[in-house]
Amino acid sequence: MAKVGNSSKTKVACMNLVKSFDLAGRVPIVLAVTGHRAIPKQDEEALCKAVNGELNLIAKSNPHSPCILISALAEGADRLVAGCALTLGWQLCAVLPLTQDDYETDFHDNESVAEFRELLKRSTWVKVLDAKHHLRPTCYHELGLWLSQQAQVLIALWDGEQAKGPGGTAEVIRNFREGVALAQPILPDSGPVIHIQTRQTLLQQASADFEVGRVRMLPASPGGLPSDGEANRWRVVLSRIDKFNKDSIDAQRVDGQLTATWGLPFPQWASTHLAGSKVELARHLFLSADALSISAQKERDRMFMGLLGFSAVAILLSQVYSSLFSIATLLACAVGLIGVGACWYWAASQRNLEGRYLDYRALAEACRVQYFWKIVGISECASVHFLREQRDELEWIRQAIQTSEIGDEEAKDAPLLDRLMFVRTAWIDDQLKYFGGTNGRIGKAALNHLNDVKWSQRSRLLFVLGMTLTLMTAIFHVFFADTTVPLHDWAQRSMIVGYCILFASSGLVKVYQETRAFAEHAKLYQRMDLALQLTQSRLDAALACGDLELAVEIVRSLGIEALAENGNWLLMHRERPVLVQGIG
Repeated sequence: MAKVGNSSKTKVACMNLVKSFDLAGRVPIVLAVTGHRAIPKQDEEALCKAVNGELNLIAKSNPHSPCILISALAEGADRLVAGCALTLGWQLCAVLPLTQDDYETDFHDNESVAEFRELLKRSTWVKVLDAKHHLRPTCYHELGLWLSQQAQVLIALWDGEQAKGPGGTAEVIRNFREGVALAQPILPDSGPVIHIQTRQTLLQQASADFEVGRVRMLPASPGGLPSDGEANRWRVVLSRIDKFNKDSIDAQRVDGQLTATWGLPFPQWASTHLAGSKVELARHLFLSADALSISAQKERDRMFMGLLGFSAVAILLSQVYSSLFSIATLLACAVGLIGVGACWYWAASQRNLEGRYLDYRALAEACRVQYFWKIVGISECASVHFLREQRDELEWIRQAIQTSEIGDEEAKDAPLLDRLMFVRTAWIDDQLKYFGGTNGRIGKAALNHLNDVKWSQRSRLLFVLGMTLTLMTAIFHVFFADTTVPLHDWAQRSMIVGYCILFASSGLVKVYQETRAFAEHAKLYQRMDLALQLTQSRLDAALACGDLELAVEIVRSLGIEALAENGNWLLMHRERPVLVQGIG
């Protein structure tokens, strides 16, 4: 292959370039491409048809989601798929394994270089991986690892042959499907591969069963283990992402304040250079998830209290009907309330208010950690430490957080000390006020403890009153009641109704207390309050002695603790859903 020079005056300056990358608080569907560089010209039409079919299928299956293709823009498969994606209206993001000058020497001729630069111009985002002191095969290997971390699905134009060296198509596919092995005994992140059969110019396939452009789905095989259920799991992940995006779009039609600035404090220096950055993507995703979770929580709580009210009134009416007044209207009203409550409960289940509130709240809190981590330059993504063992429908939350890594690195115009002080004020101090309280205002930890005590006392009081009335009923019946006297009979029946209602009320109050998990919340929030106090003290000490590296590590440790607390909160509530435990 002939090498070309870099003397052309049309060279694009592409070091981590972001032109316009505003996802408006939505989570993109992210595909990456890998494949052979040498593709016969006569096969391109069939390959384009297959690629267009798959890209259209993904876009139509996820109509509310931005669609992004990540490509290294190498010759052959990378550019073919990039061209198809741009034609179909996808956003193109370029990631280069080498600096542009060095990378262009791998291309065949000046025409190929010009094609590469034209695609760079059409890319909304360009990133150059850190390739310092790396050999070329190592750089391409690192590119494959980066793709496996950032994309949800890989599209591969591949002949099916096994890997012949590091950084090749087969190795990228294997790493994507199996994931990168971890030191911990948990399954690594992995994803499905859309395999489109492709032959190479120098390796003509003569096999009868080899059809150029044939599509085959290769499900994820985390850790190299059997892939049973992985195909369906990934369909669920993508559908949950699209559902979040639909909710976000619908909410913005009603309330355009999803991107207001009150949700997360905005740094003073951020107005000029955070556009398209990881900081901005994390912040916008937080604002969207936070607003949606608050809306779902309010609607869920209204429905929960309404159903409790319906239950209480239905119990009262049925008791009055059975013991005092055998009026058909009372029974009909009780049955009607039960029917209305059942329909209301069914509607809540269909709308998944509980799941939406929990998932969106968890996403928002994880994005809060991601936001502050990126402000101080922590390279890790919050998803690395969040819900790693949950490979069910919660996987979409981790994938959503990971998409904020597609943004550009934040410019370091502001000194690290200023950024650390911002994090101390906007995150640590703010969360201390939330969990621990301040200036006479009670914090969430103490508030939940008080609520637990209060509702527990109410439940016990109602139960004791019910027992007392039961005893009084028994004494009245044995020593004083004369059932032949109508007044005595009516009084006894009234007392029976009374203690039944008291016992039922005690049970409903206990259901409310247990479902709201006041005691568990108090313990979680108290632990978080203590962690924040310790972090604040350690951070102040590190800043006082000028050890900024230690200060950043302290912020990282706080983020890991916050993610653990958030994960525990989410799993606790999923085990005791309000609308199932409380009413069902």
